[in-house]
Amino acid sequence: MAEVEGLGQATAEARRAAHATYEAMPAEPEPHYFEPEPAPEPTPITEPAPIEEPPPRSAGYAPPTPAPAAYDDEDGYTRRPQRSYRGIIRLLVLLLVLAGIAGAAYWQRQAITSMVASFRSEPTKPKDTSQPTARPKIADRIGQSGQAAPDSANAPAAAVAQKVVLYDEDPNDPQGKRYVGSAIWRTETVSPGPGLAPELAVRADIEIPERKLRMTWSLRRNTDKALPASHTIEILFTLPADFPEGGIGNVPGVLMKQNEQARGVPLAGLAVKVTNGYFLVGLSAVDVDLQRNVQLLKERDWFDIPVVYTSGKRAILAMEKGTPGTRAFEEAFRAWGQ
Repeated sequence: MAEVEGLGQATAEARRAAHATYEAMPAEPEPHYFEPEPAPEPTPITEPAPIEEPPPRSAGYAPPTPAPAAYDDEDGYTRRPQRSYRGIIRLLVLLLVLAGIAGAAYWQRQAITSMVASFRSEPTKPKDTSQPTARPKIADRIGQSGQAAPDSANAPAAAVAQKVVLYDEDPNDPQGKRYVGSAIWRTETVSPGPGLAPELAVRADIEIPERKLRMTWSLRRNTDKALPASHTIEILFTLPADFPEGGIGNVPGVLMKQNEQARGVPLAGLAVKVTNGYFLVGLSAVDVDLQRNVQLLKERDWFDIPVVYTSGKRAILAMEKGTPGTRAFEEAFRAWGQ
């Protein structure tokens, strides 16, 4: 899982780039101190002293606005140019965000790498004997009669289930335990907040019947100016009271891949735990990350969601977009102008 392990390195490089940008910024002029000159000898005719022309403005330089003169202890005075800290504050905020992403990625890199490496290869003979007979069938592949199902593009999105596989870590089996479930993809209109216009969002309702696990996954465009993210992914788990692993302790991030067996590529962003079972992933608003994330979301057909249970065990939830999911993403990105 070289791509996942490279998260910390990529973020560190981004932080070094930010430092380089800061070093390249033109330095602010240092305060100039002036000593009072001796009074000139009186002359019969006095003329006003010539007004010095301000120095020419070079690219990137703006002369500071002088503050009122402040007298020092030696009857001199100091003209202190007014400083602007806006650029420094913005840079500090950027560095703090990058440091947070780097810290989270570095802290979780062992968990993500080990987890994905453990389940990277699906067993040759999956344990399908554990699948319940009531599991929803993948309607866009095989119909009820065993014949090929009709084109799902003509079927309602809510009626077409896509494949979901939960890989649970098992100390007695290096391949882990495999549980199959379903995902229903659709779009919905949600309210981003008070006073904001409704927005289109992509939603998937996931169910793993044998584990009695349900999850709601949603993607929406971020319209909150206070949040430095282009999009947000909300992940909400619903577990039974007697869930064997206790609960969901952490969701390190979201990865995209071409198919169920392929390696996942992580979306650039930061995942945080909001409450028990509820996680929020903010996708990076940096232009290069934004373009790459949107491309992955549009083109990759599978999601990988690493999970760390409160018991300490790990798992991966692999979700298929399929035709309904692809259609939902196309509709949402079209509405967002992306």
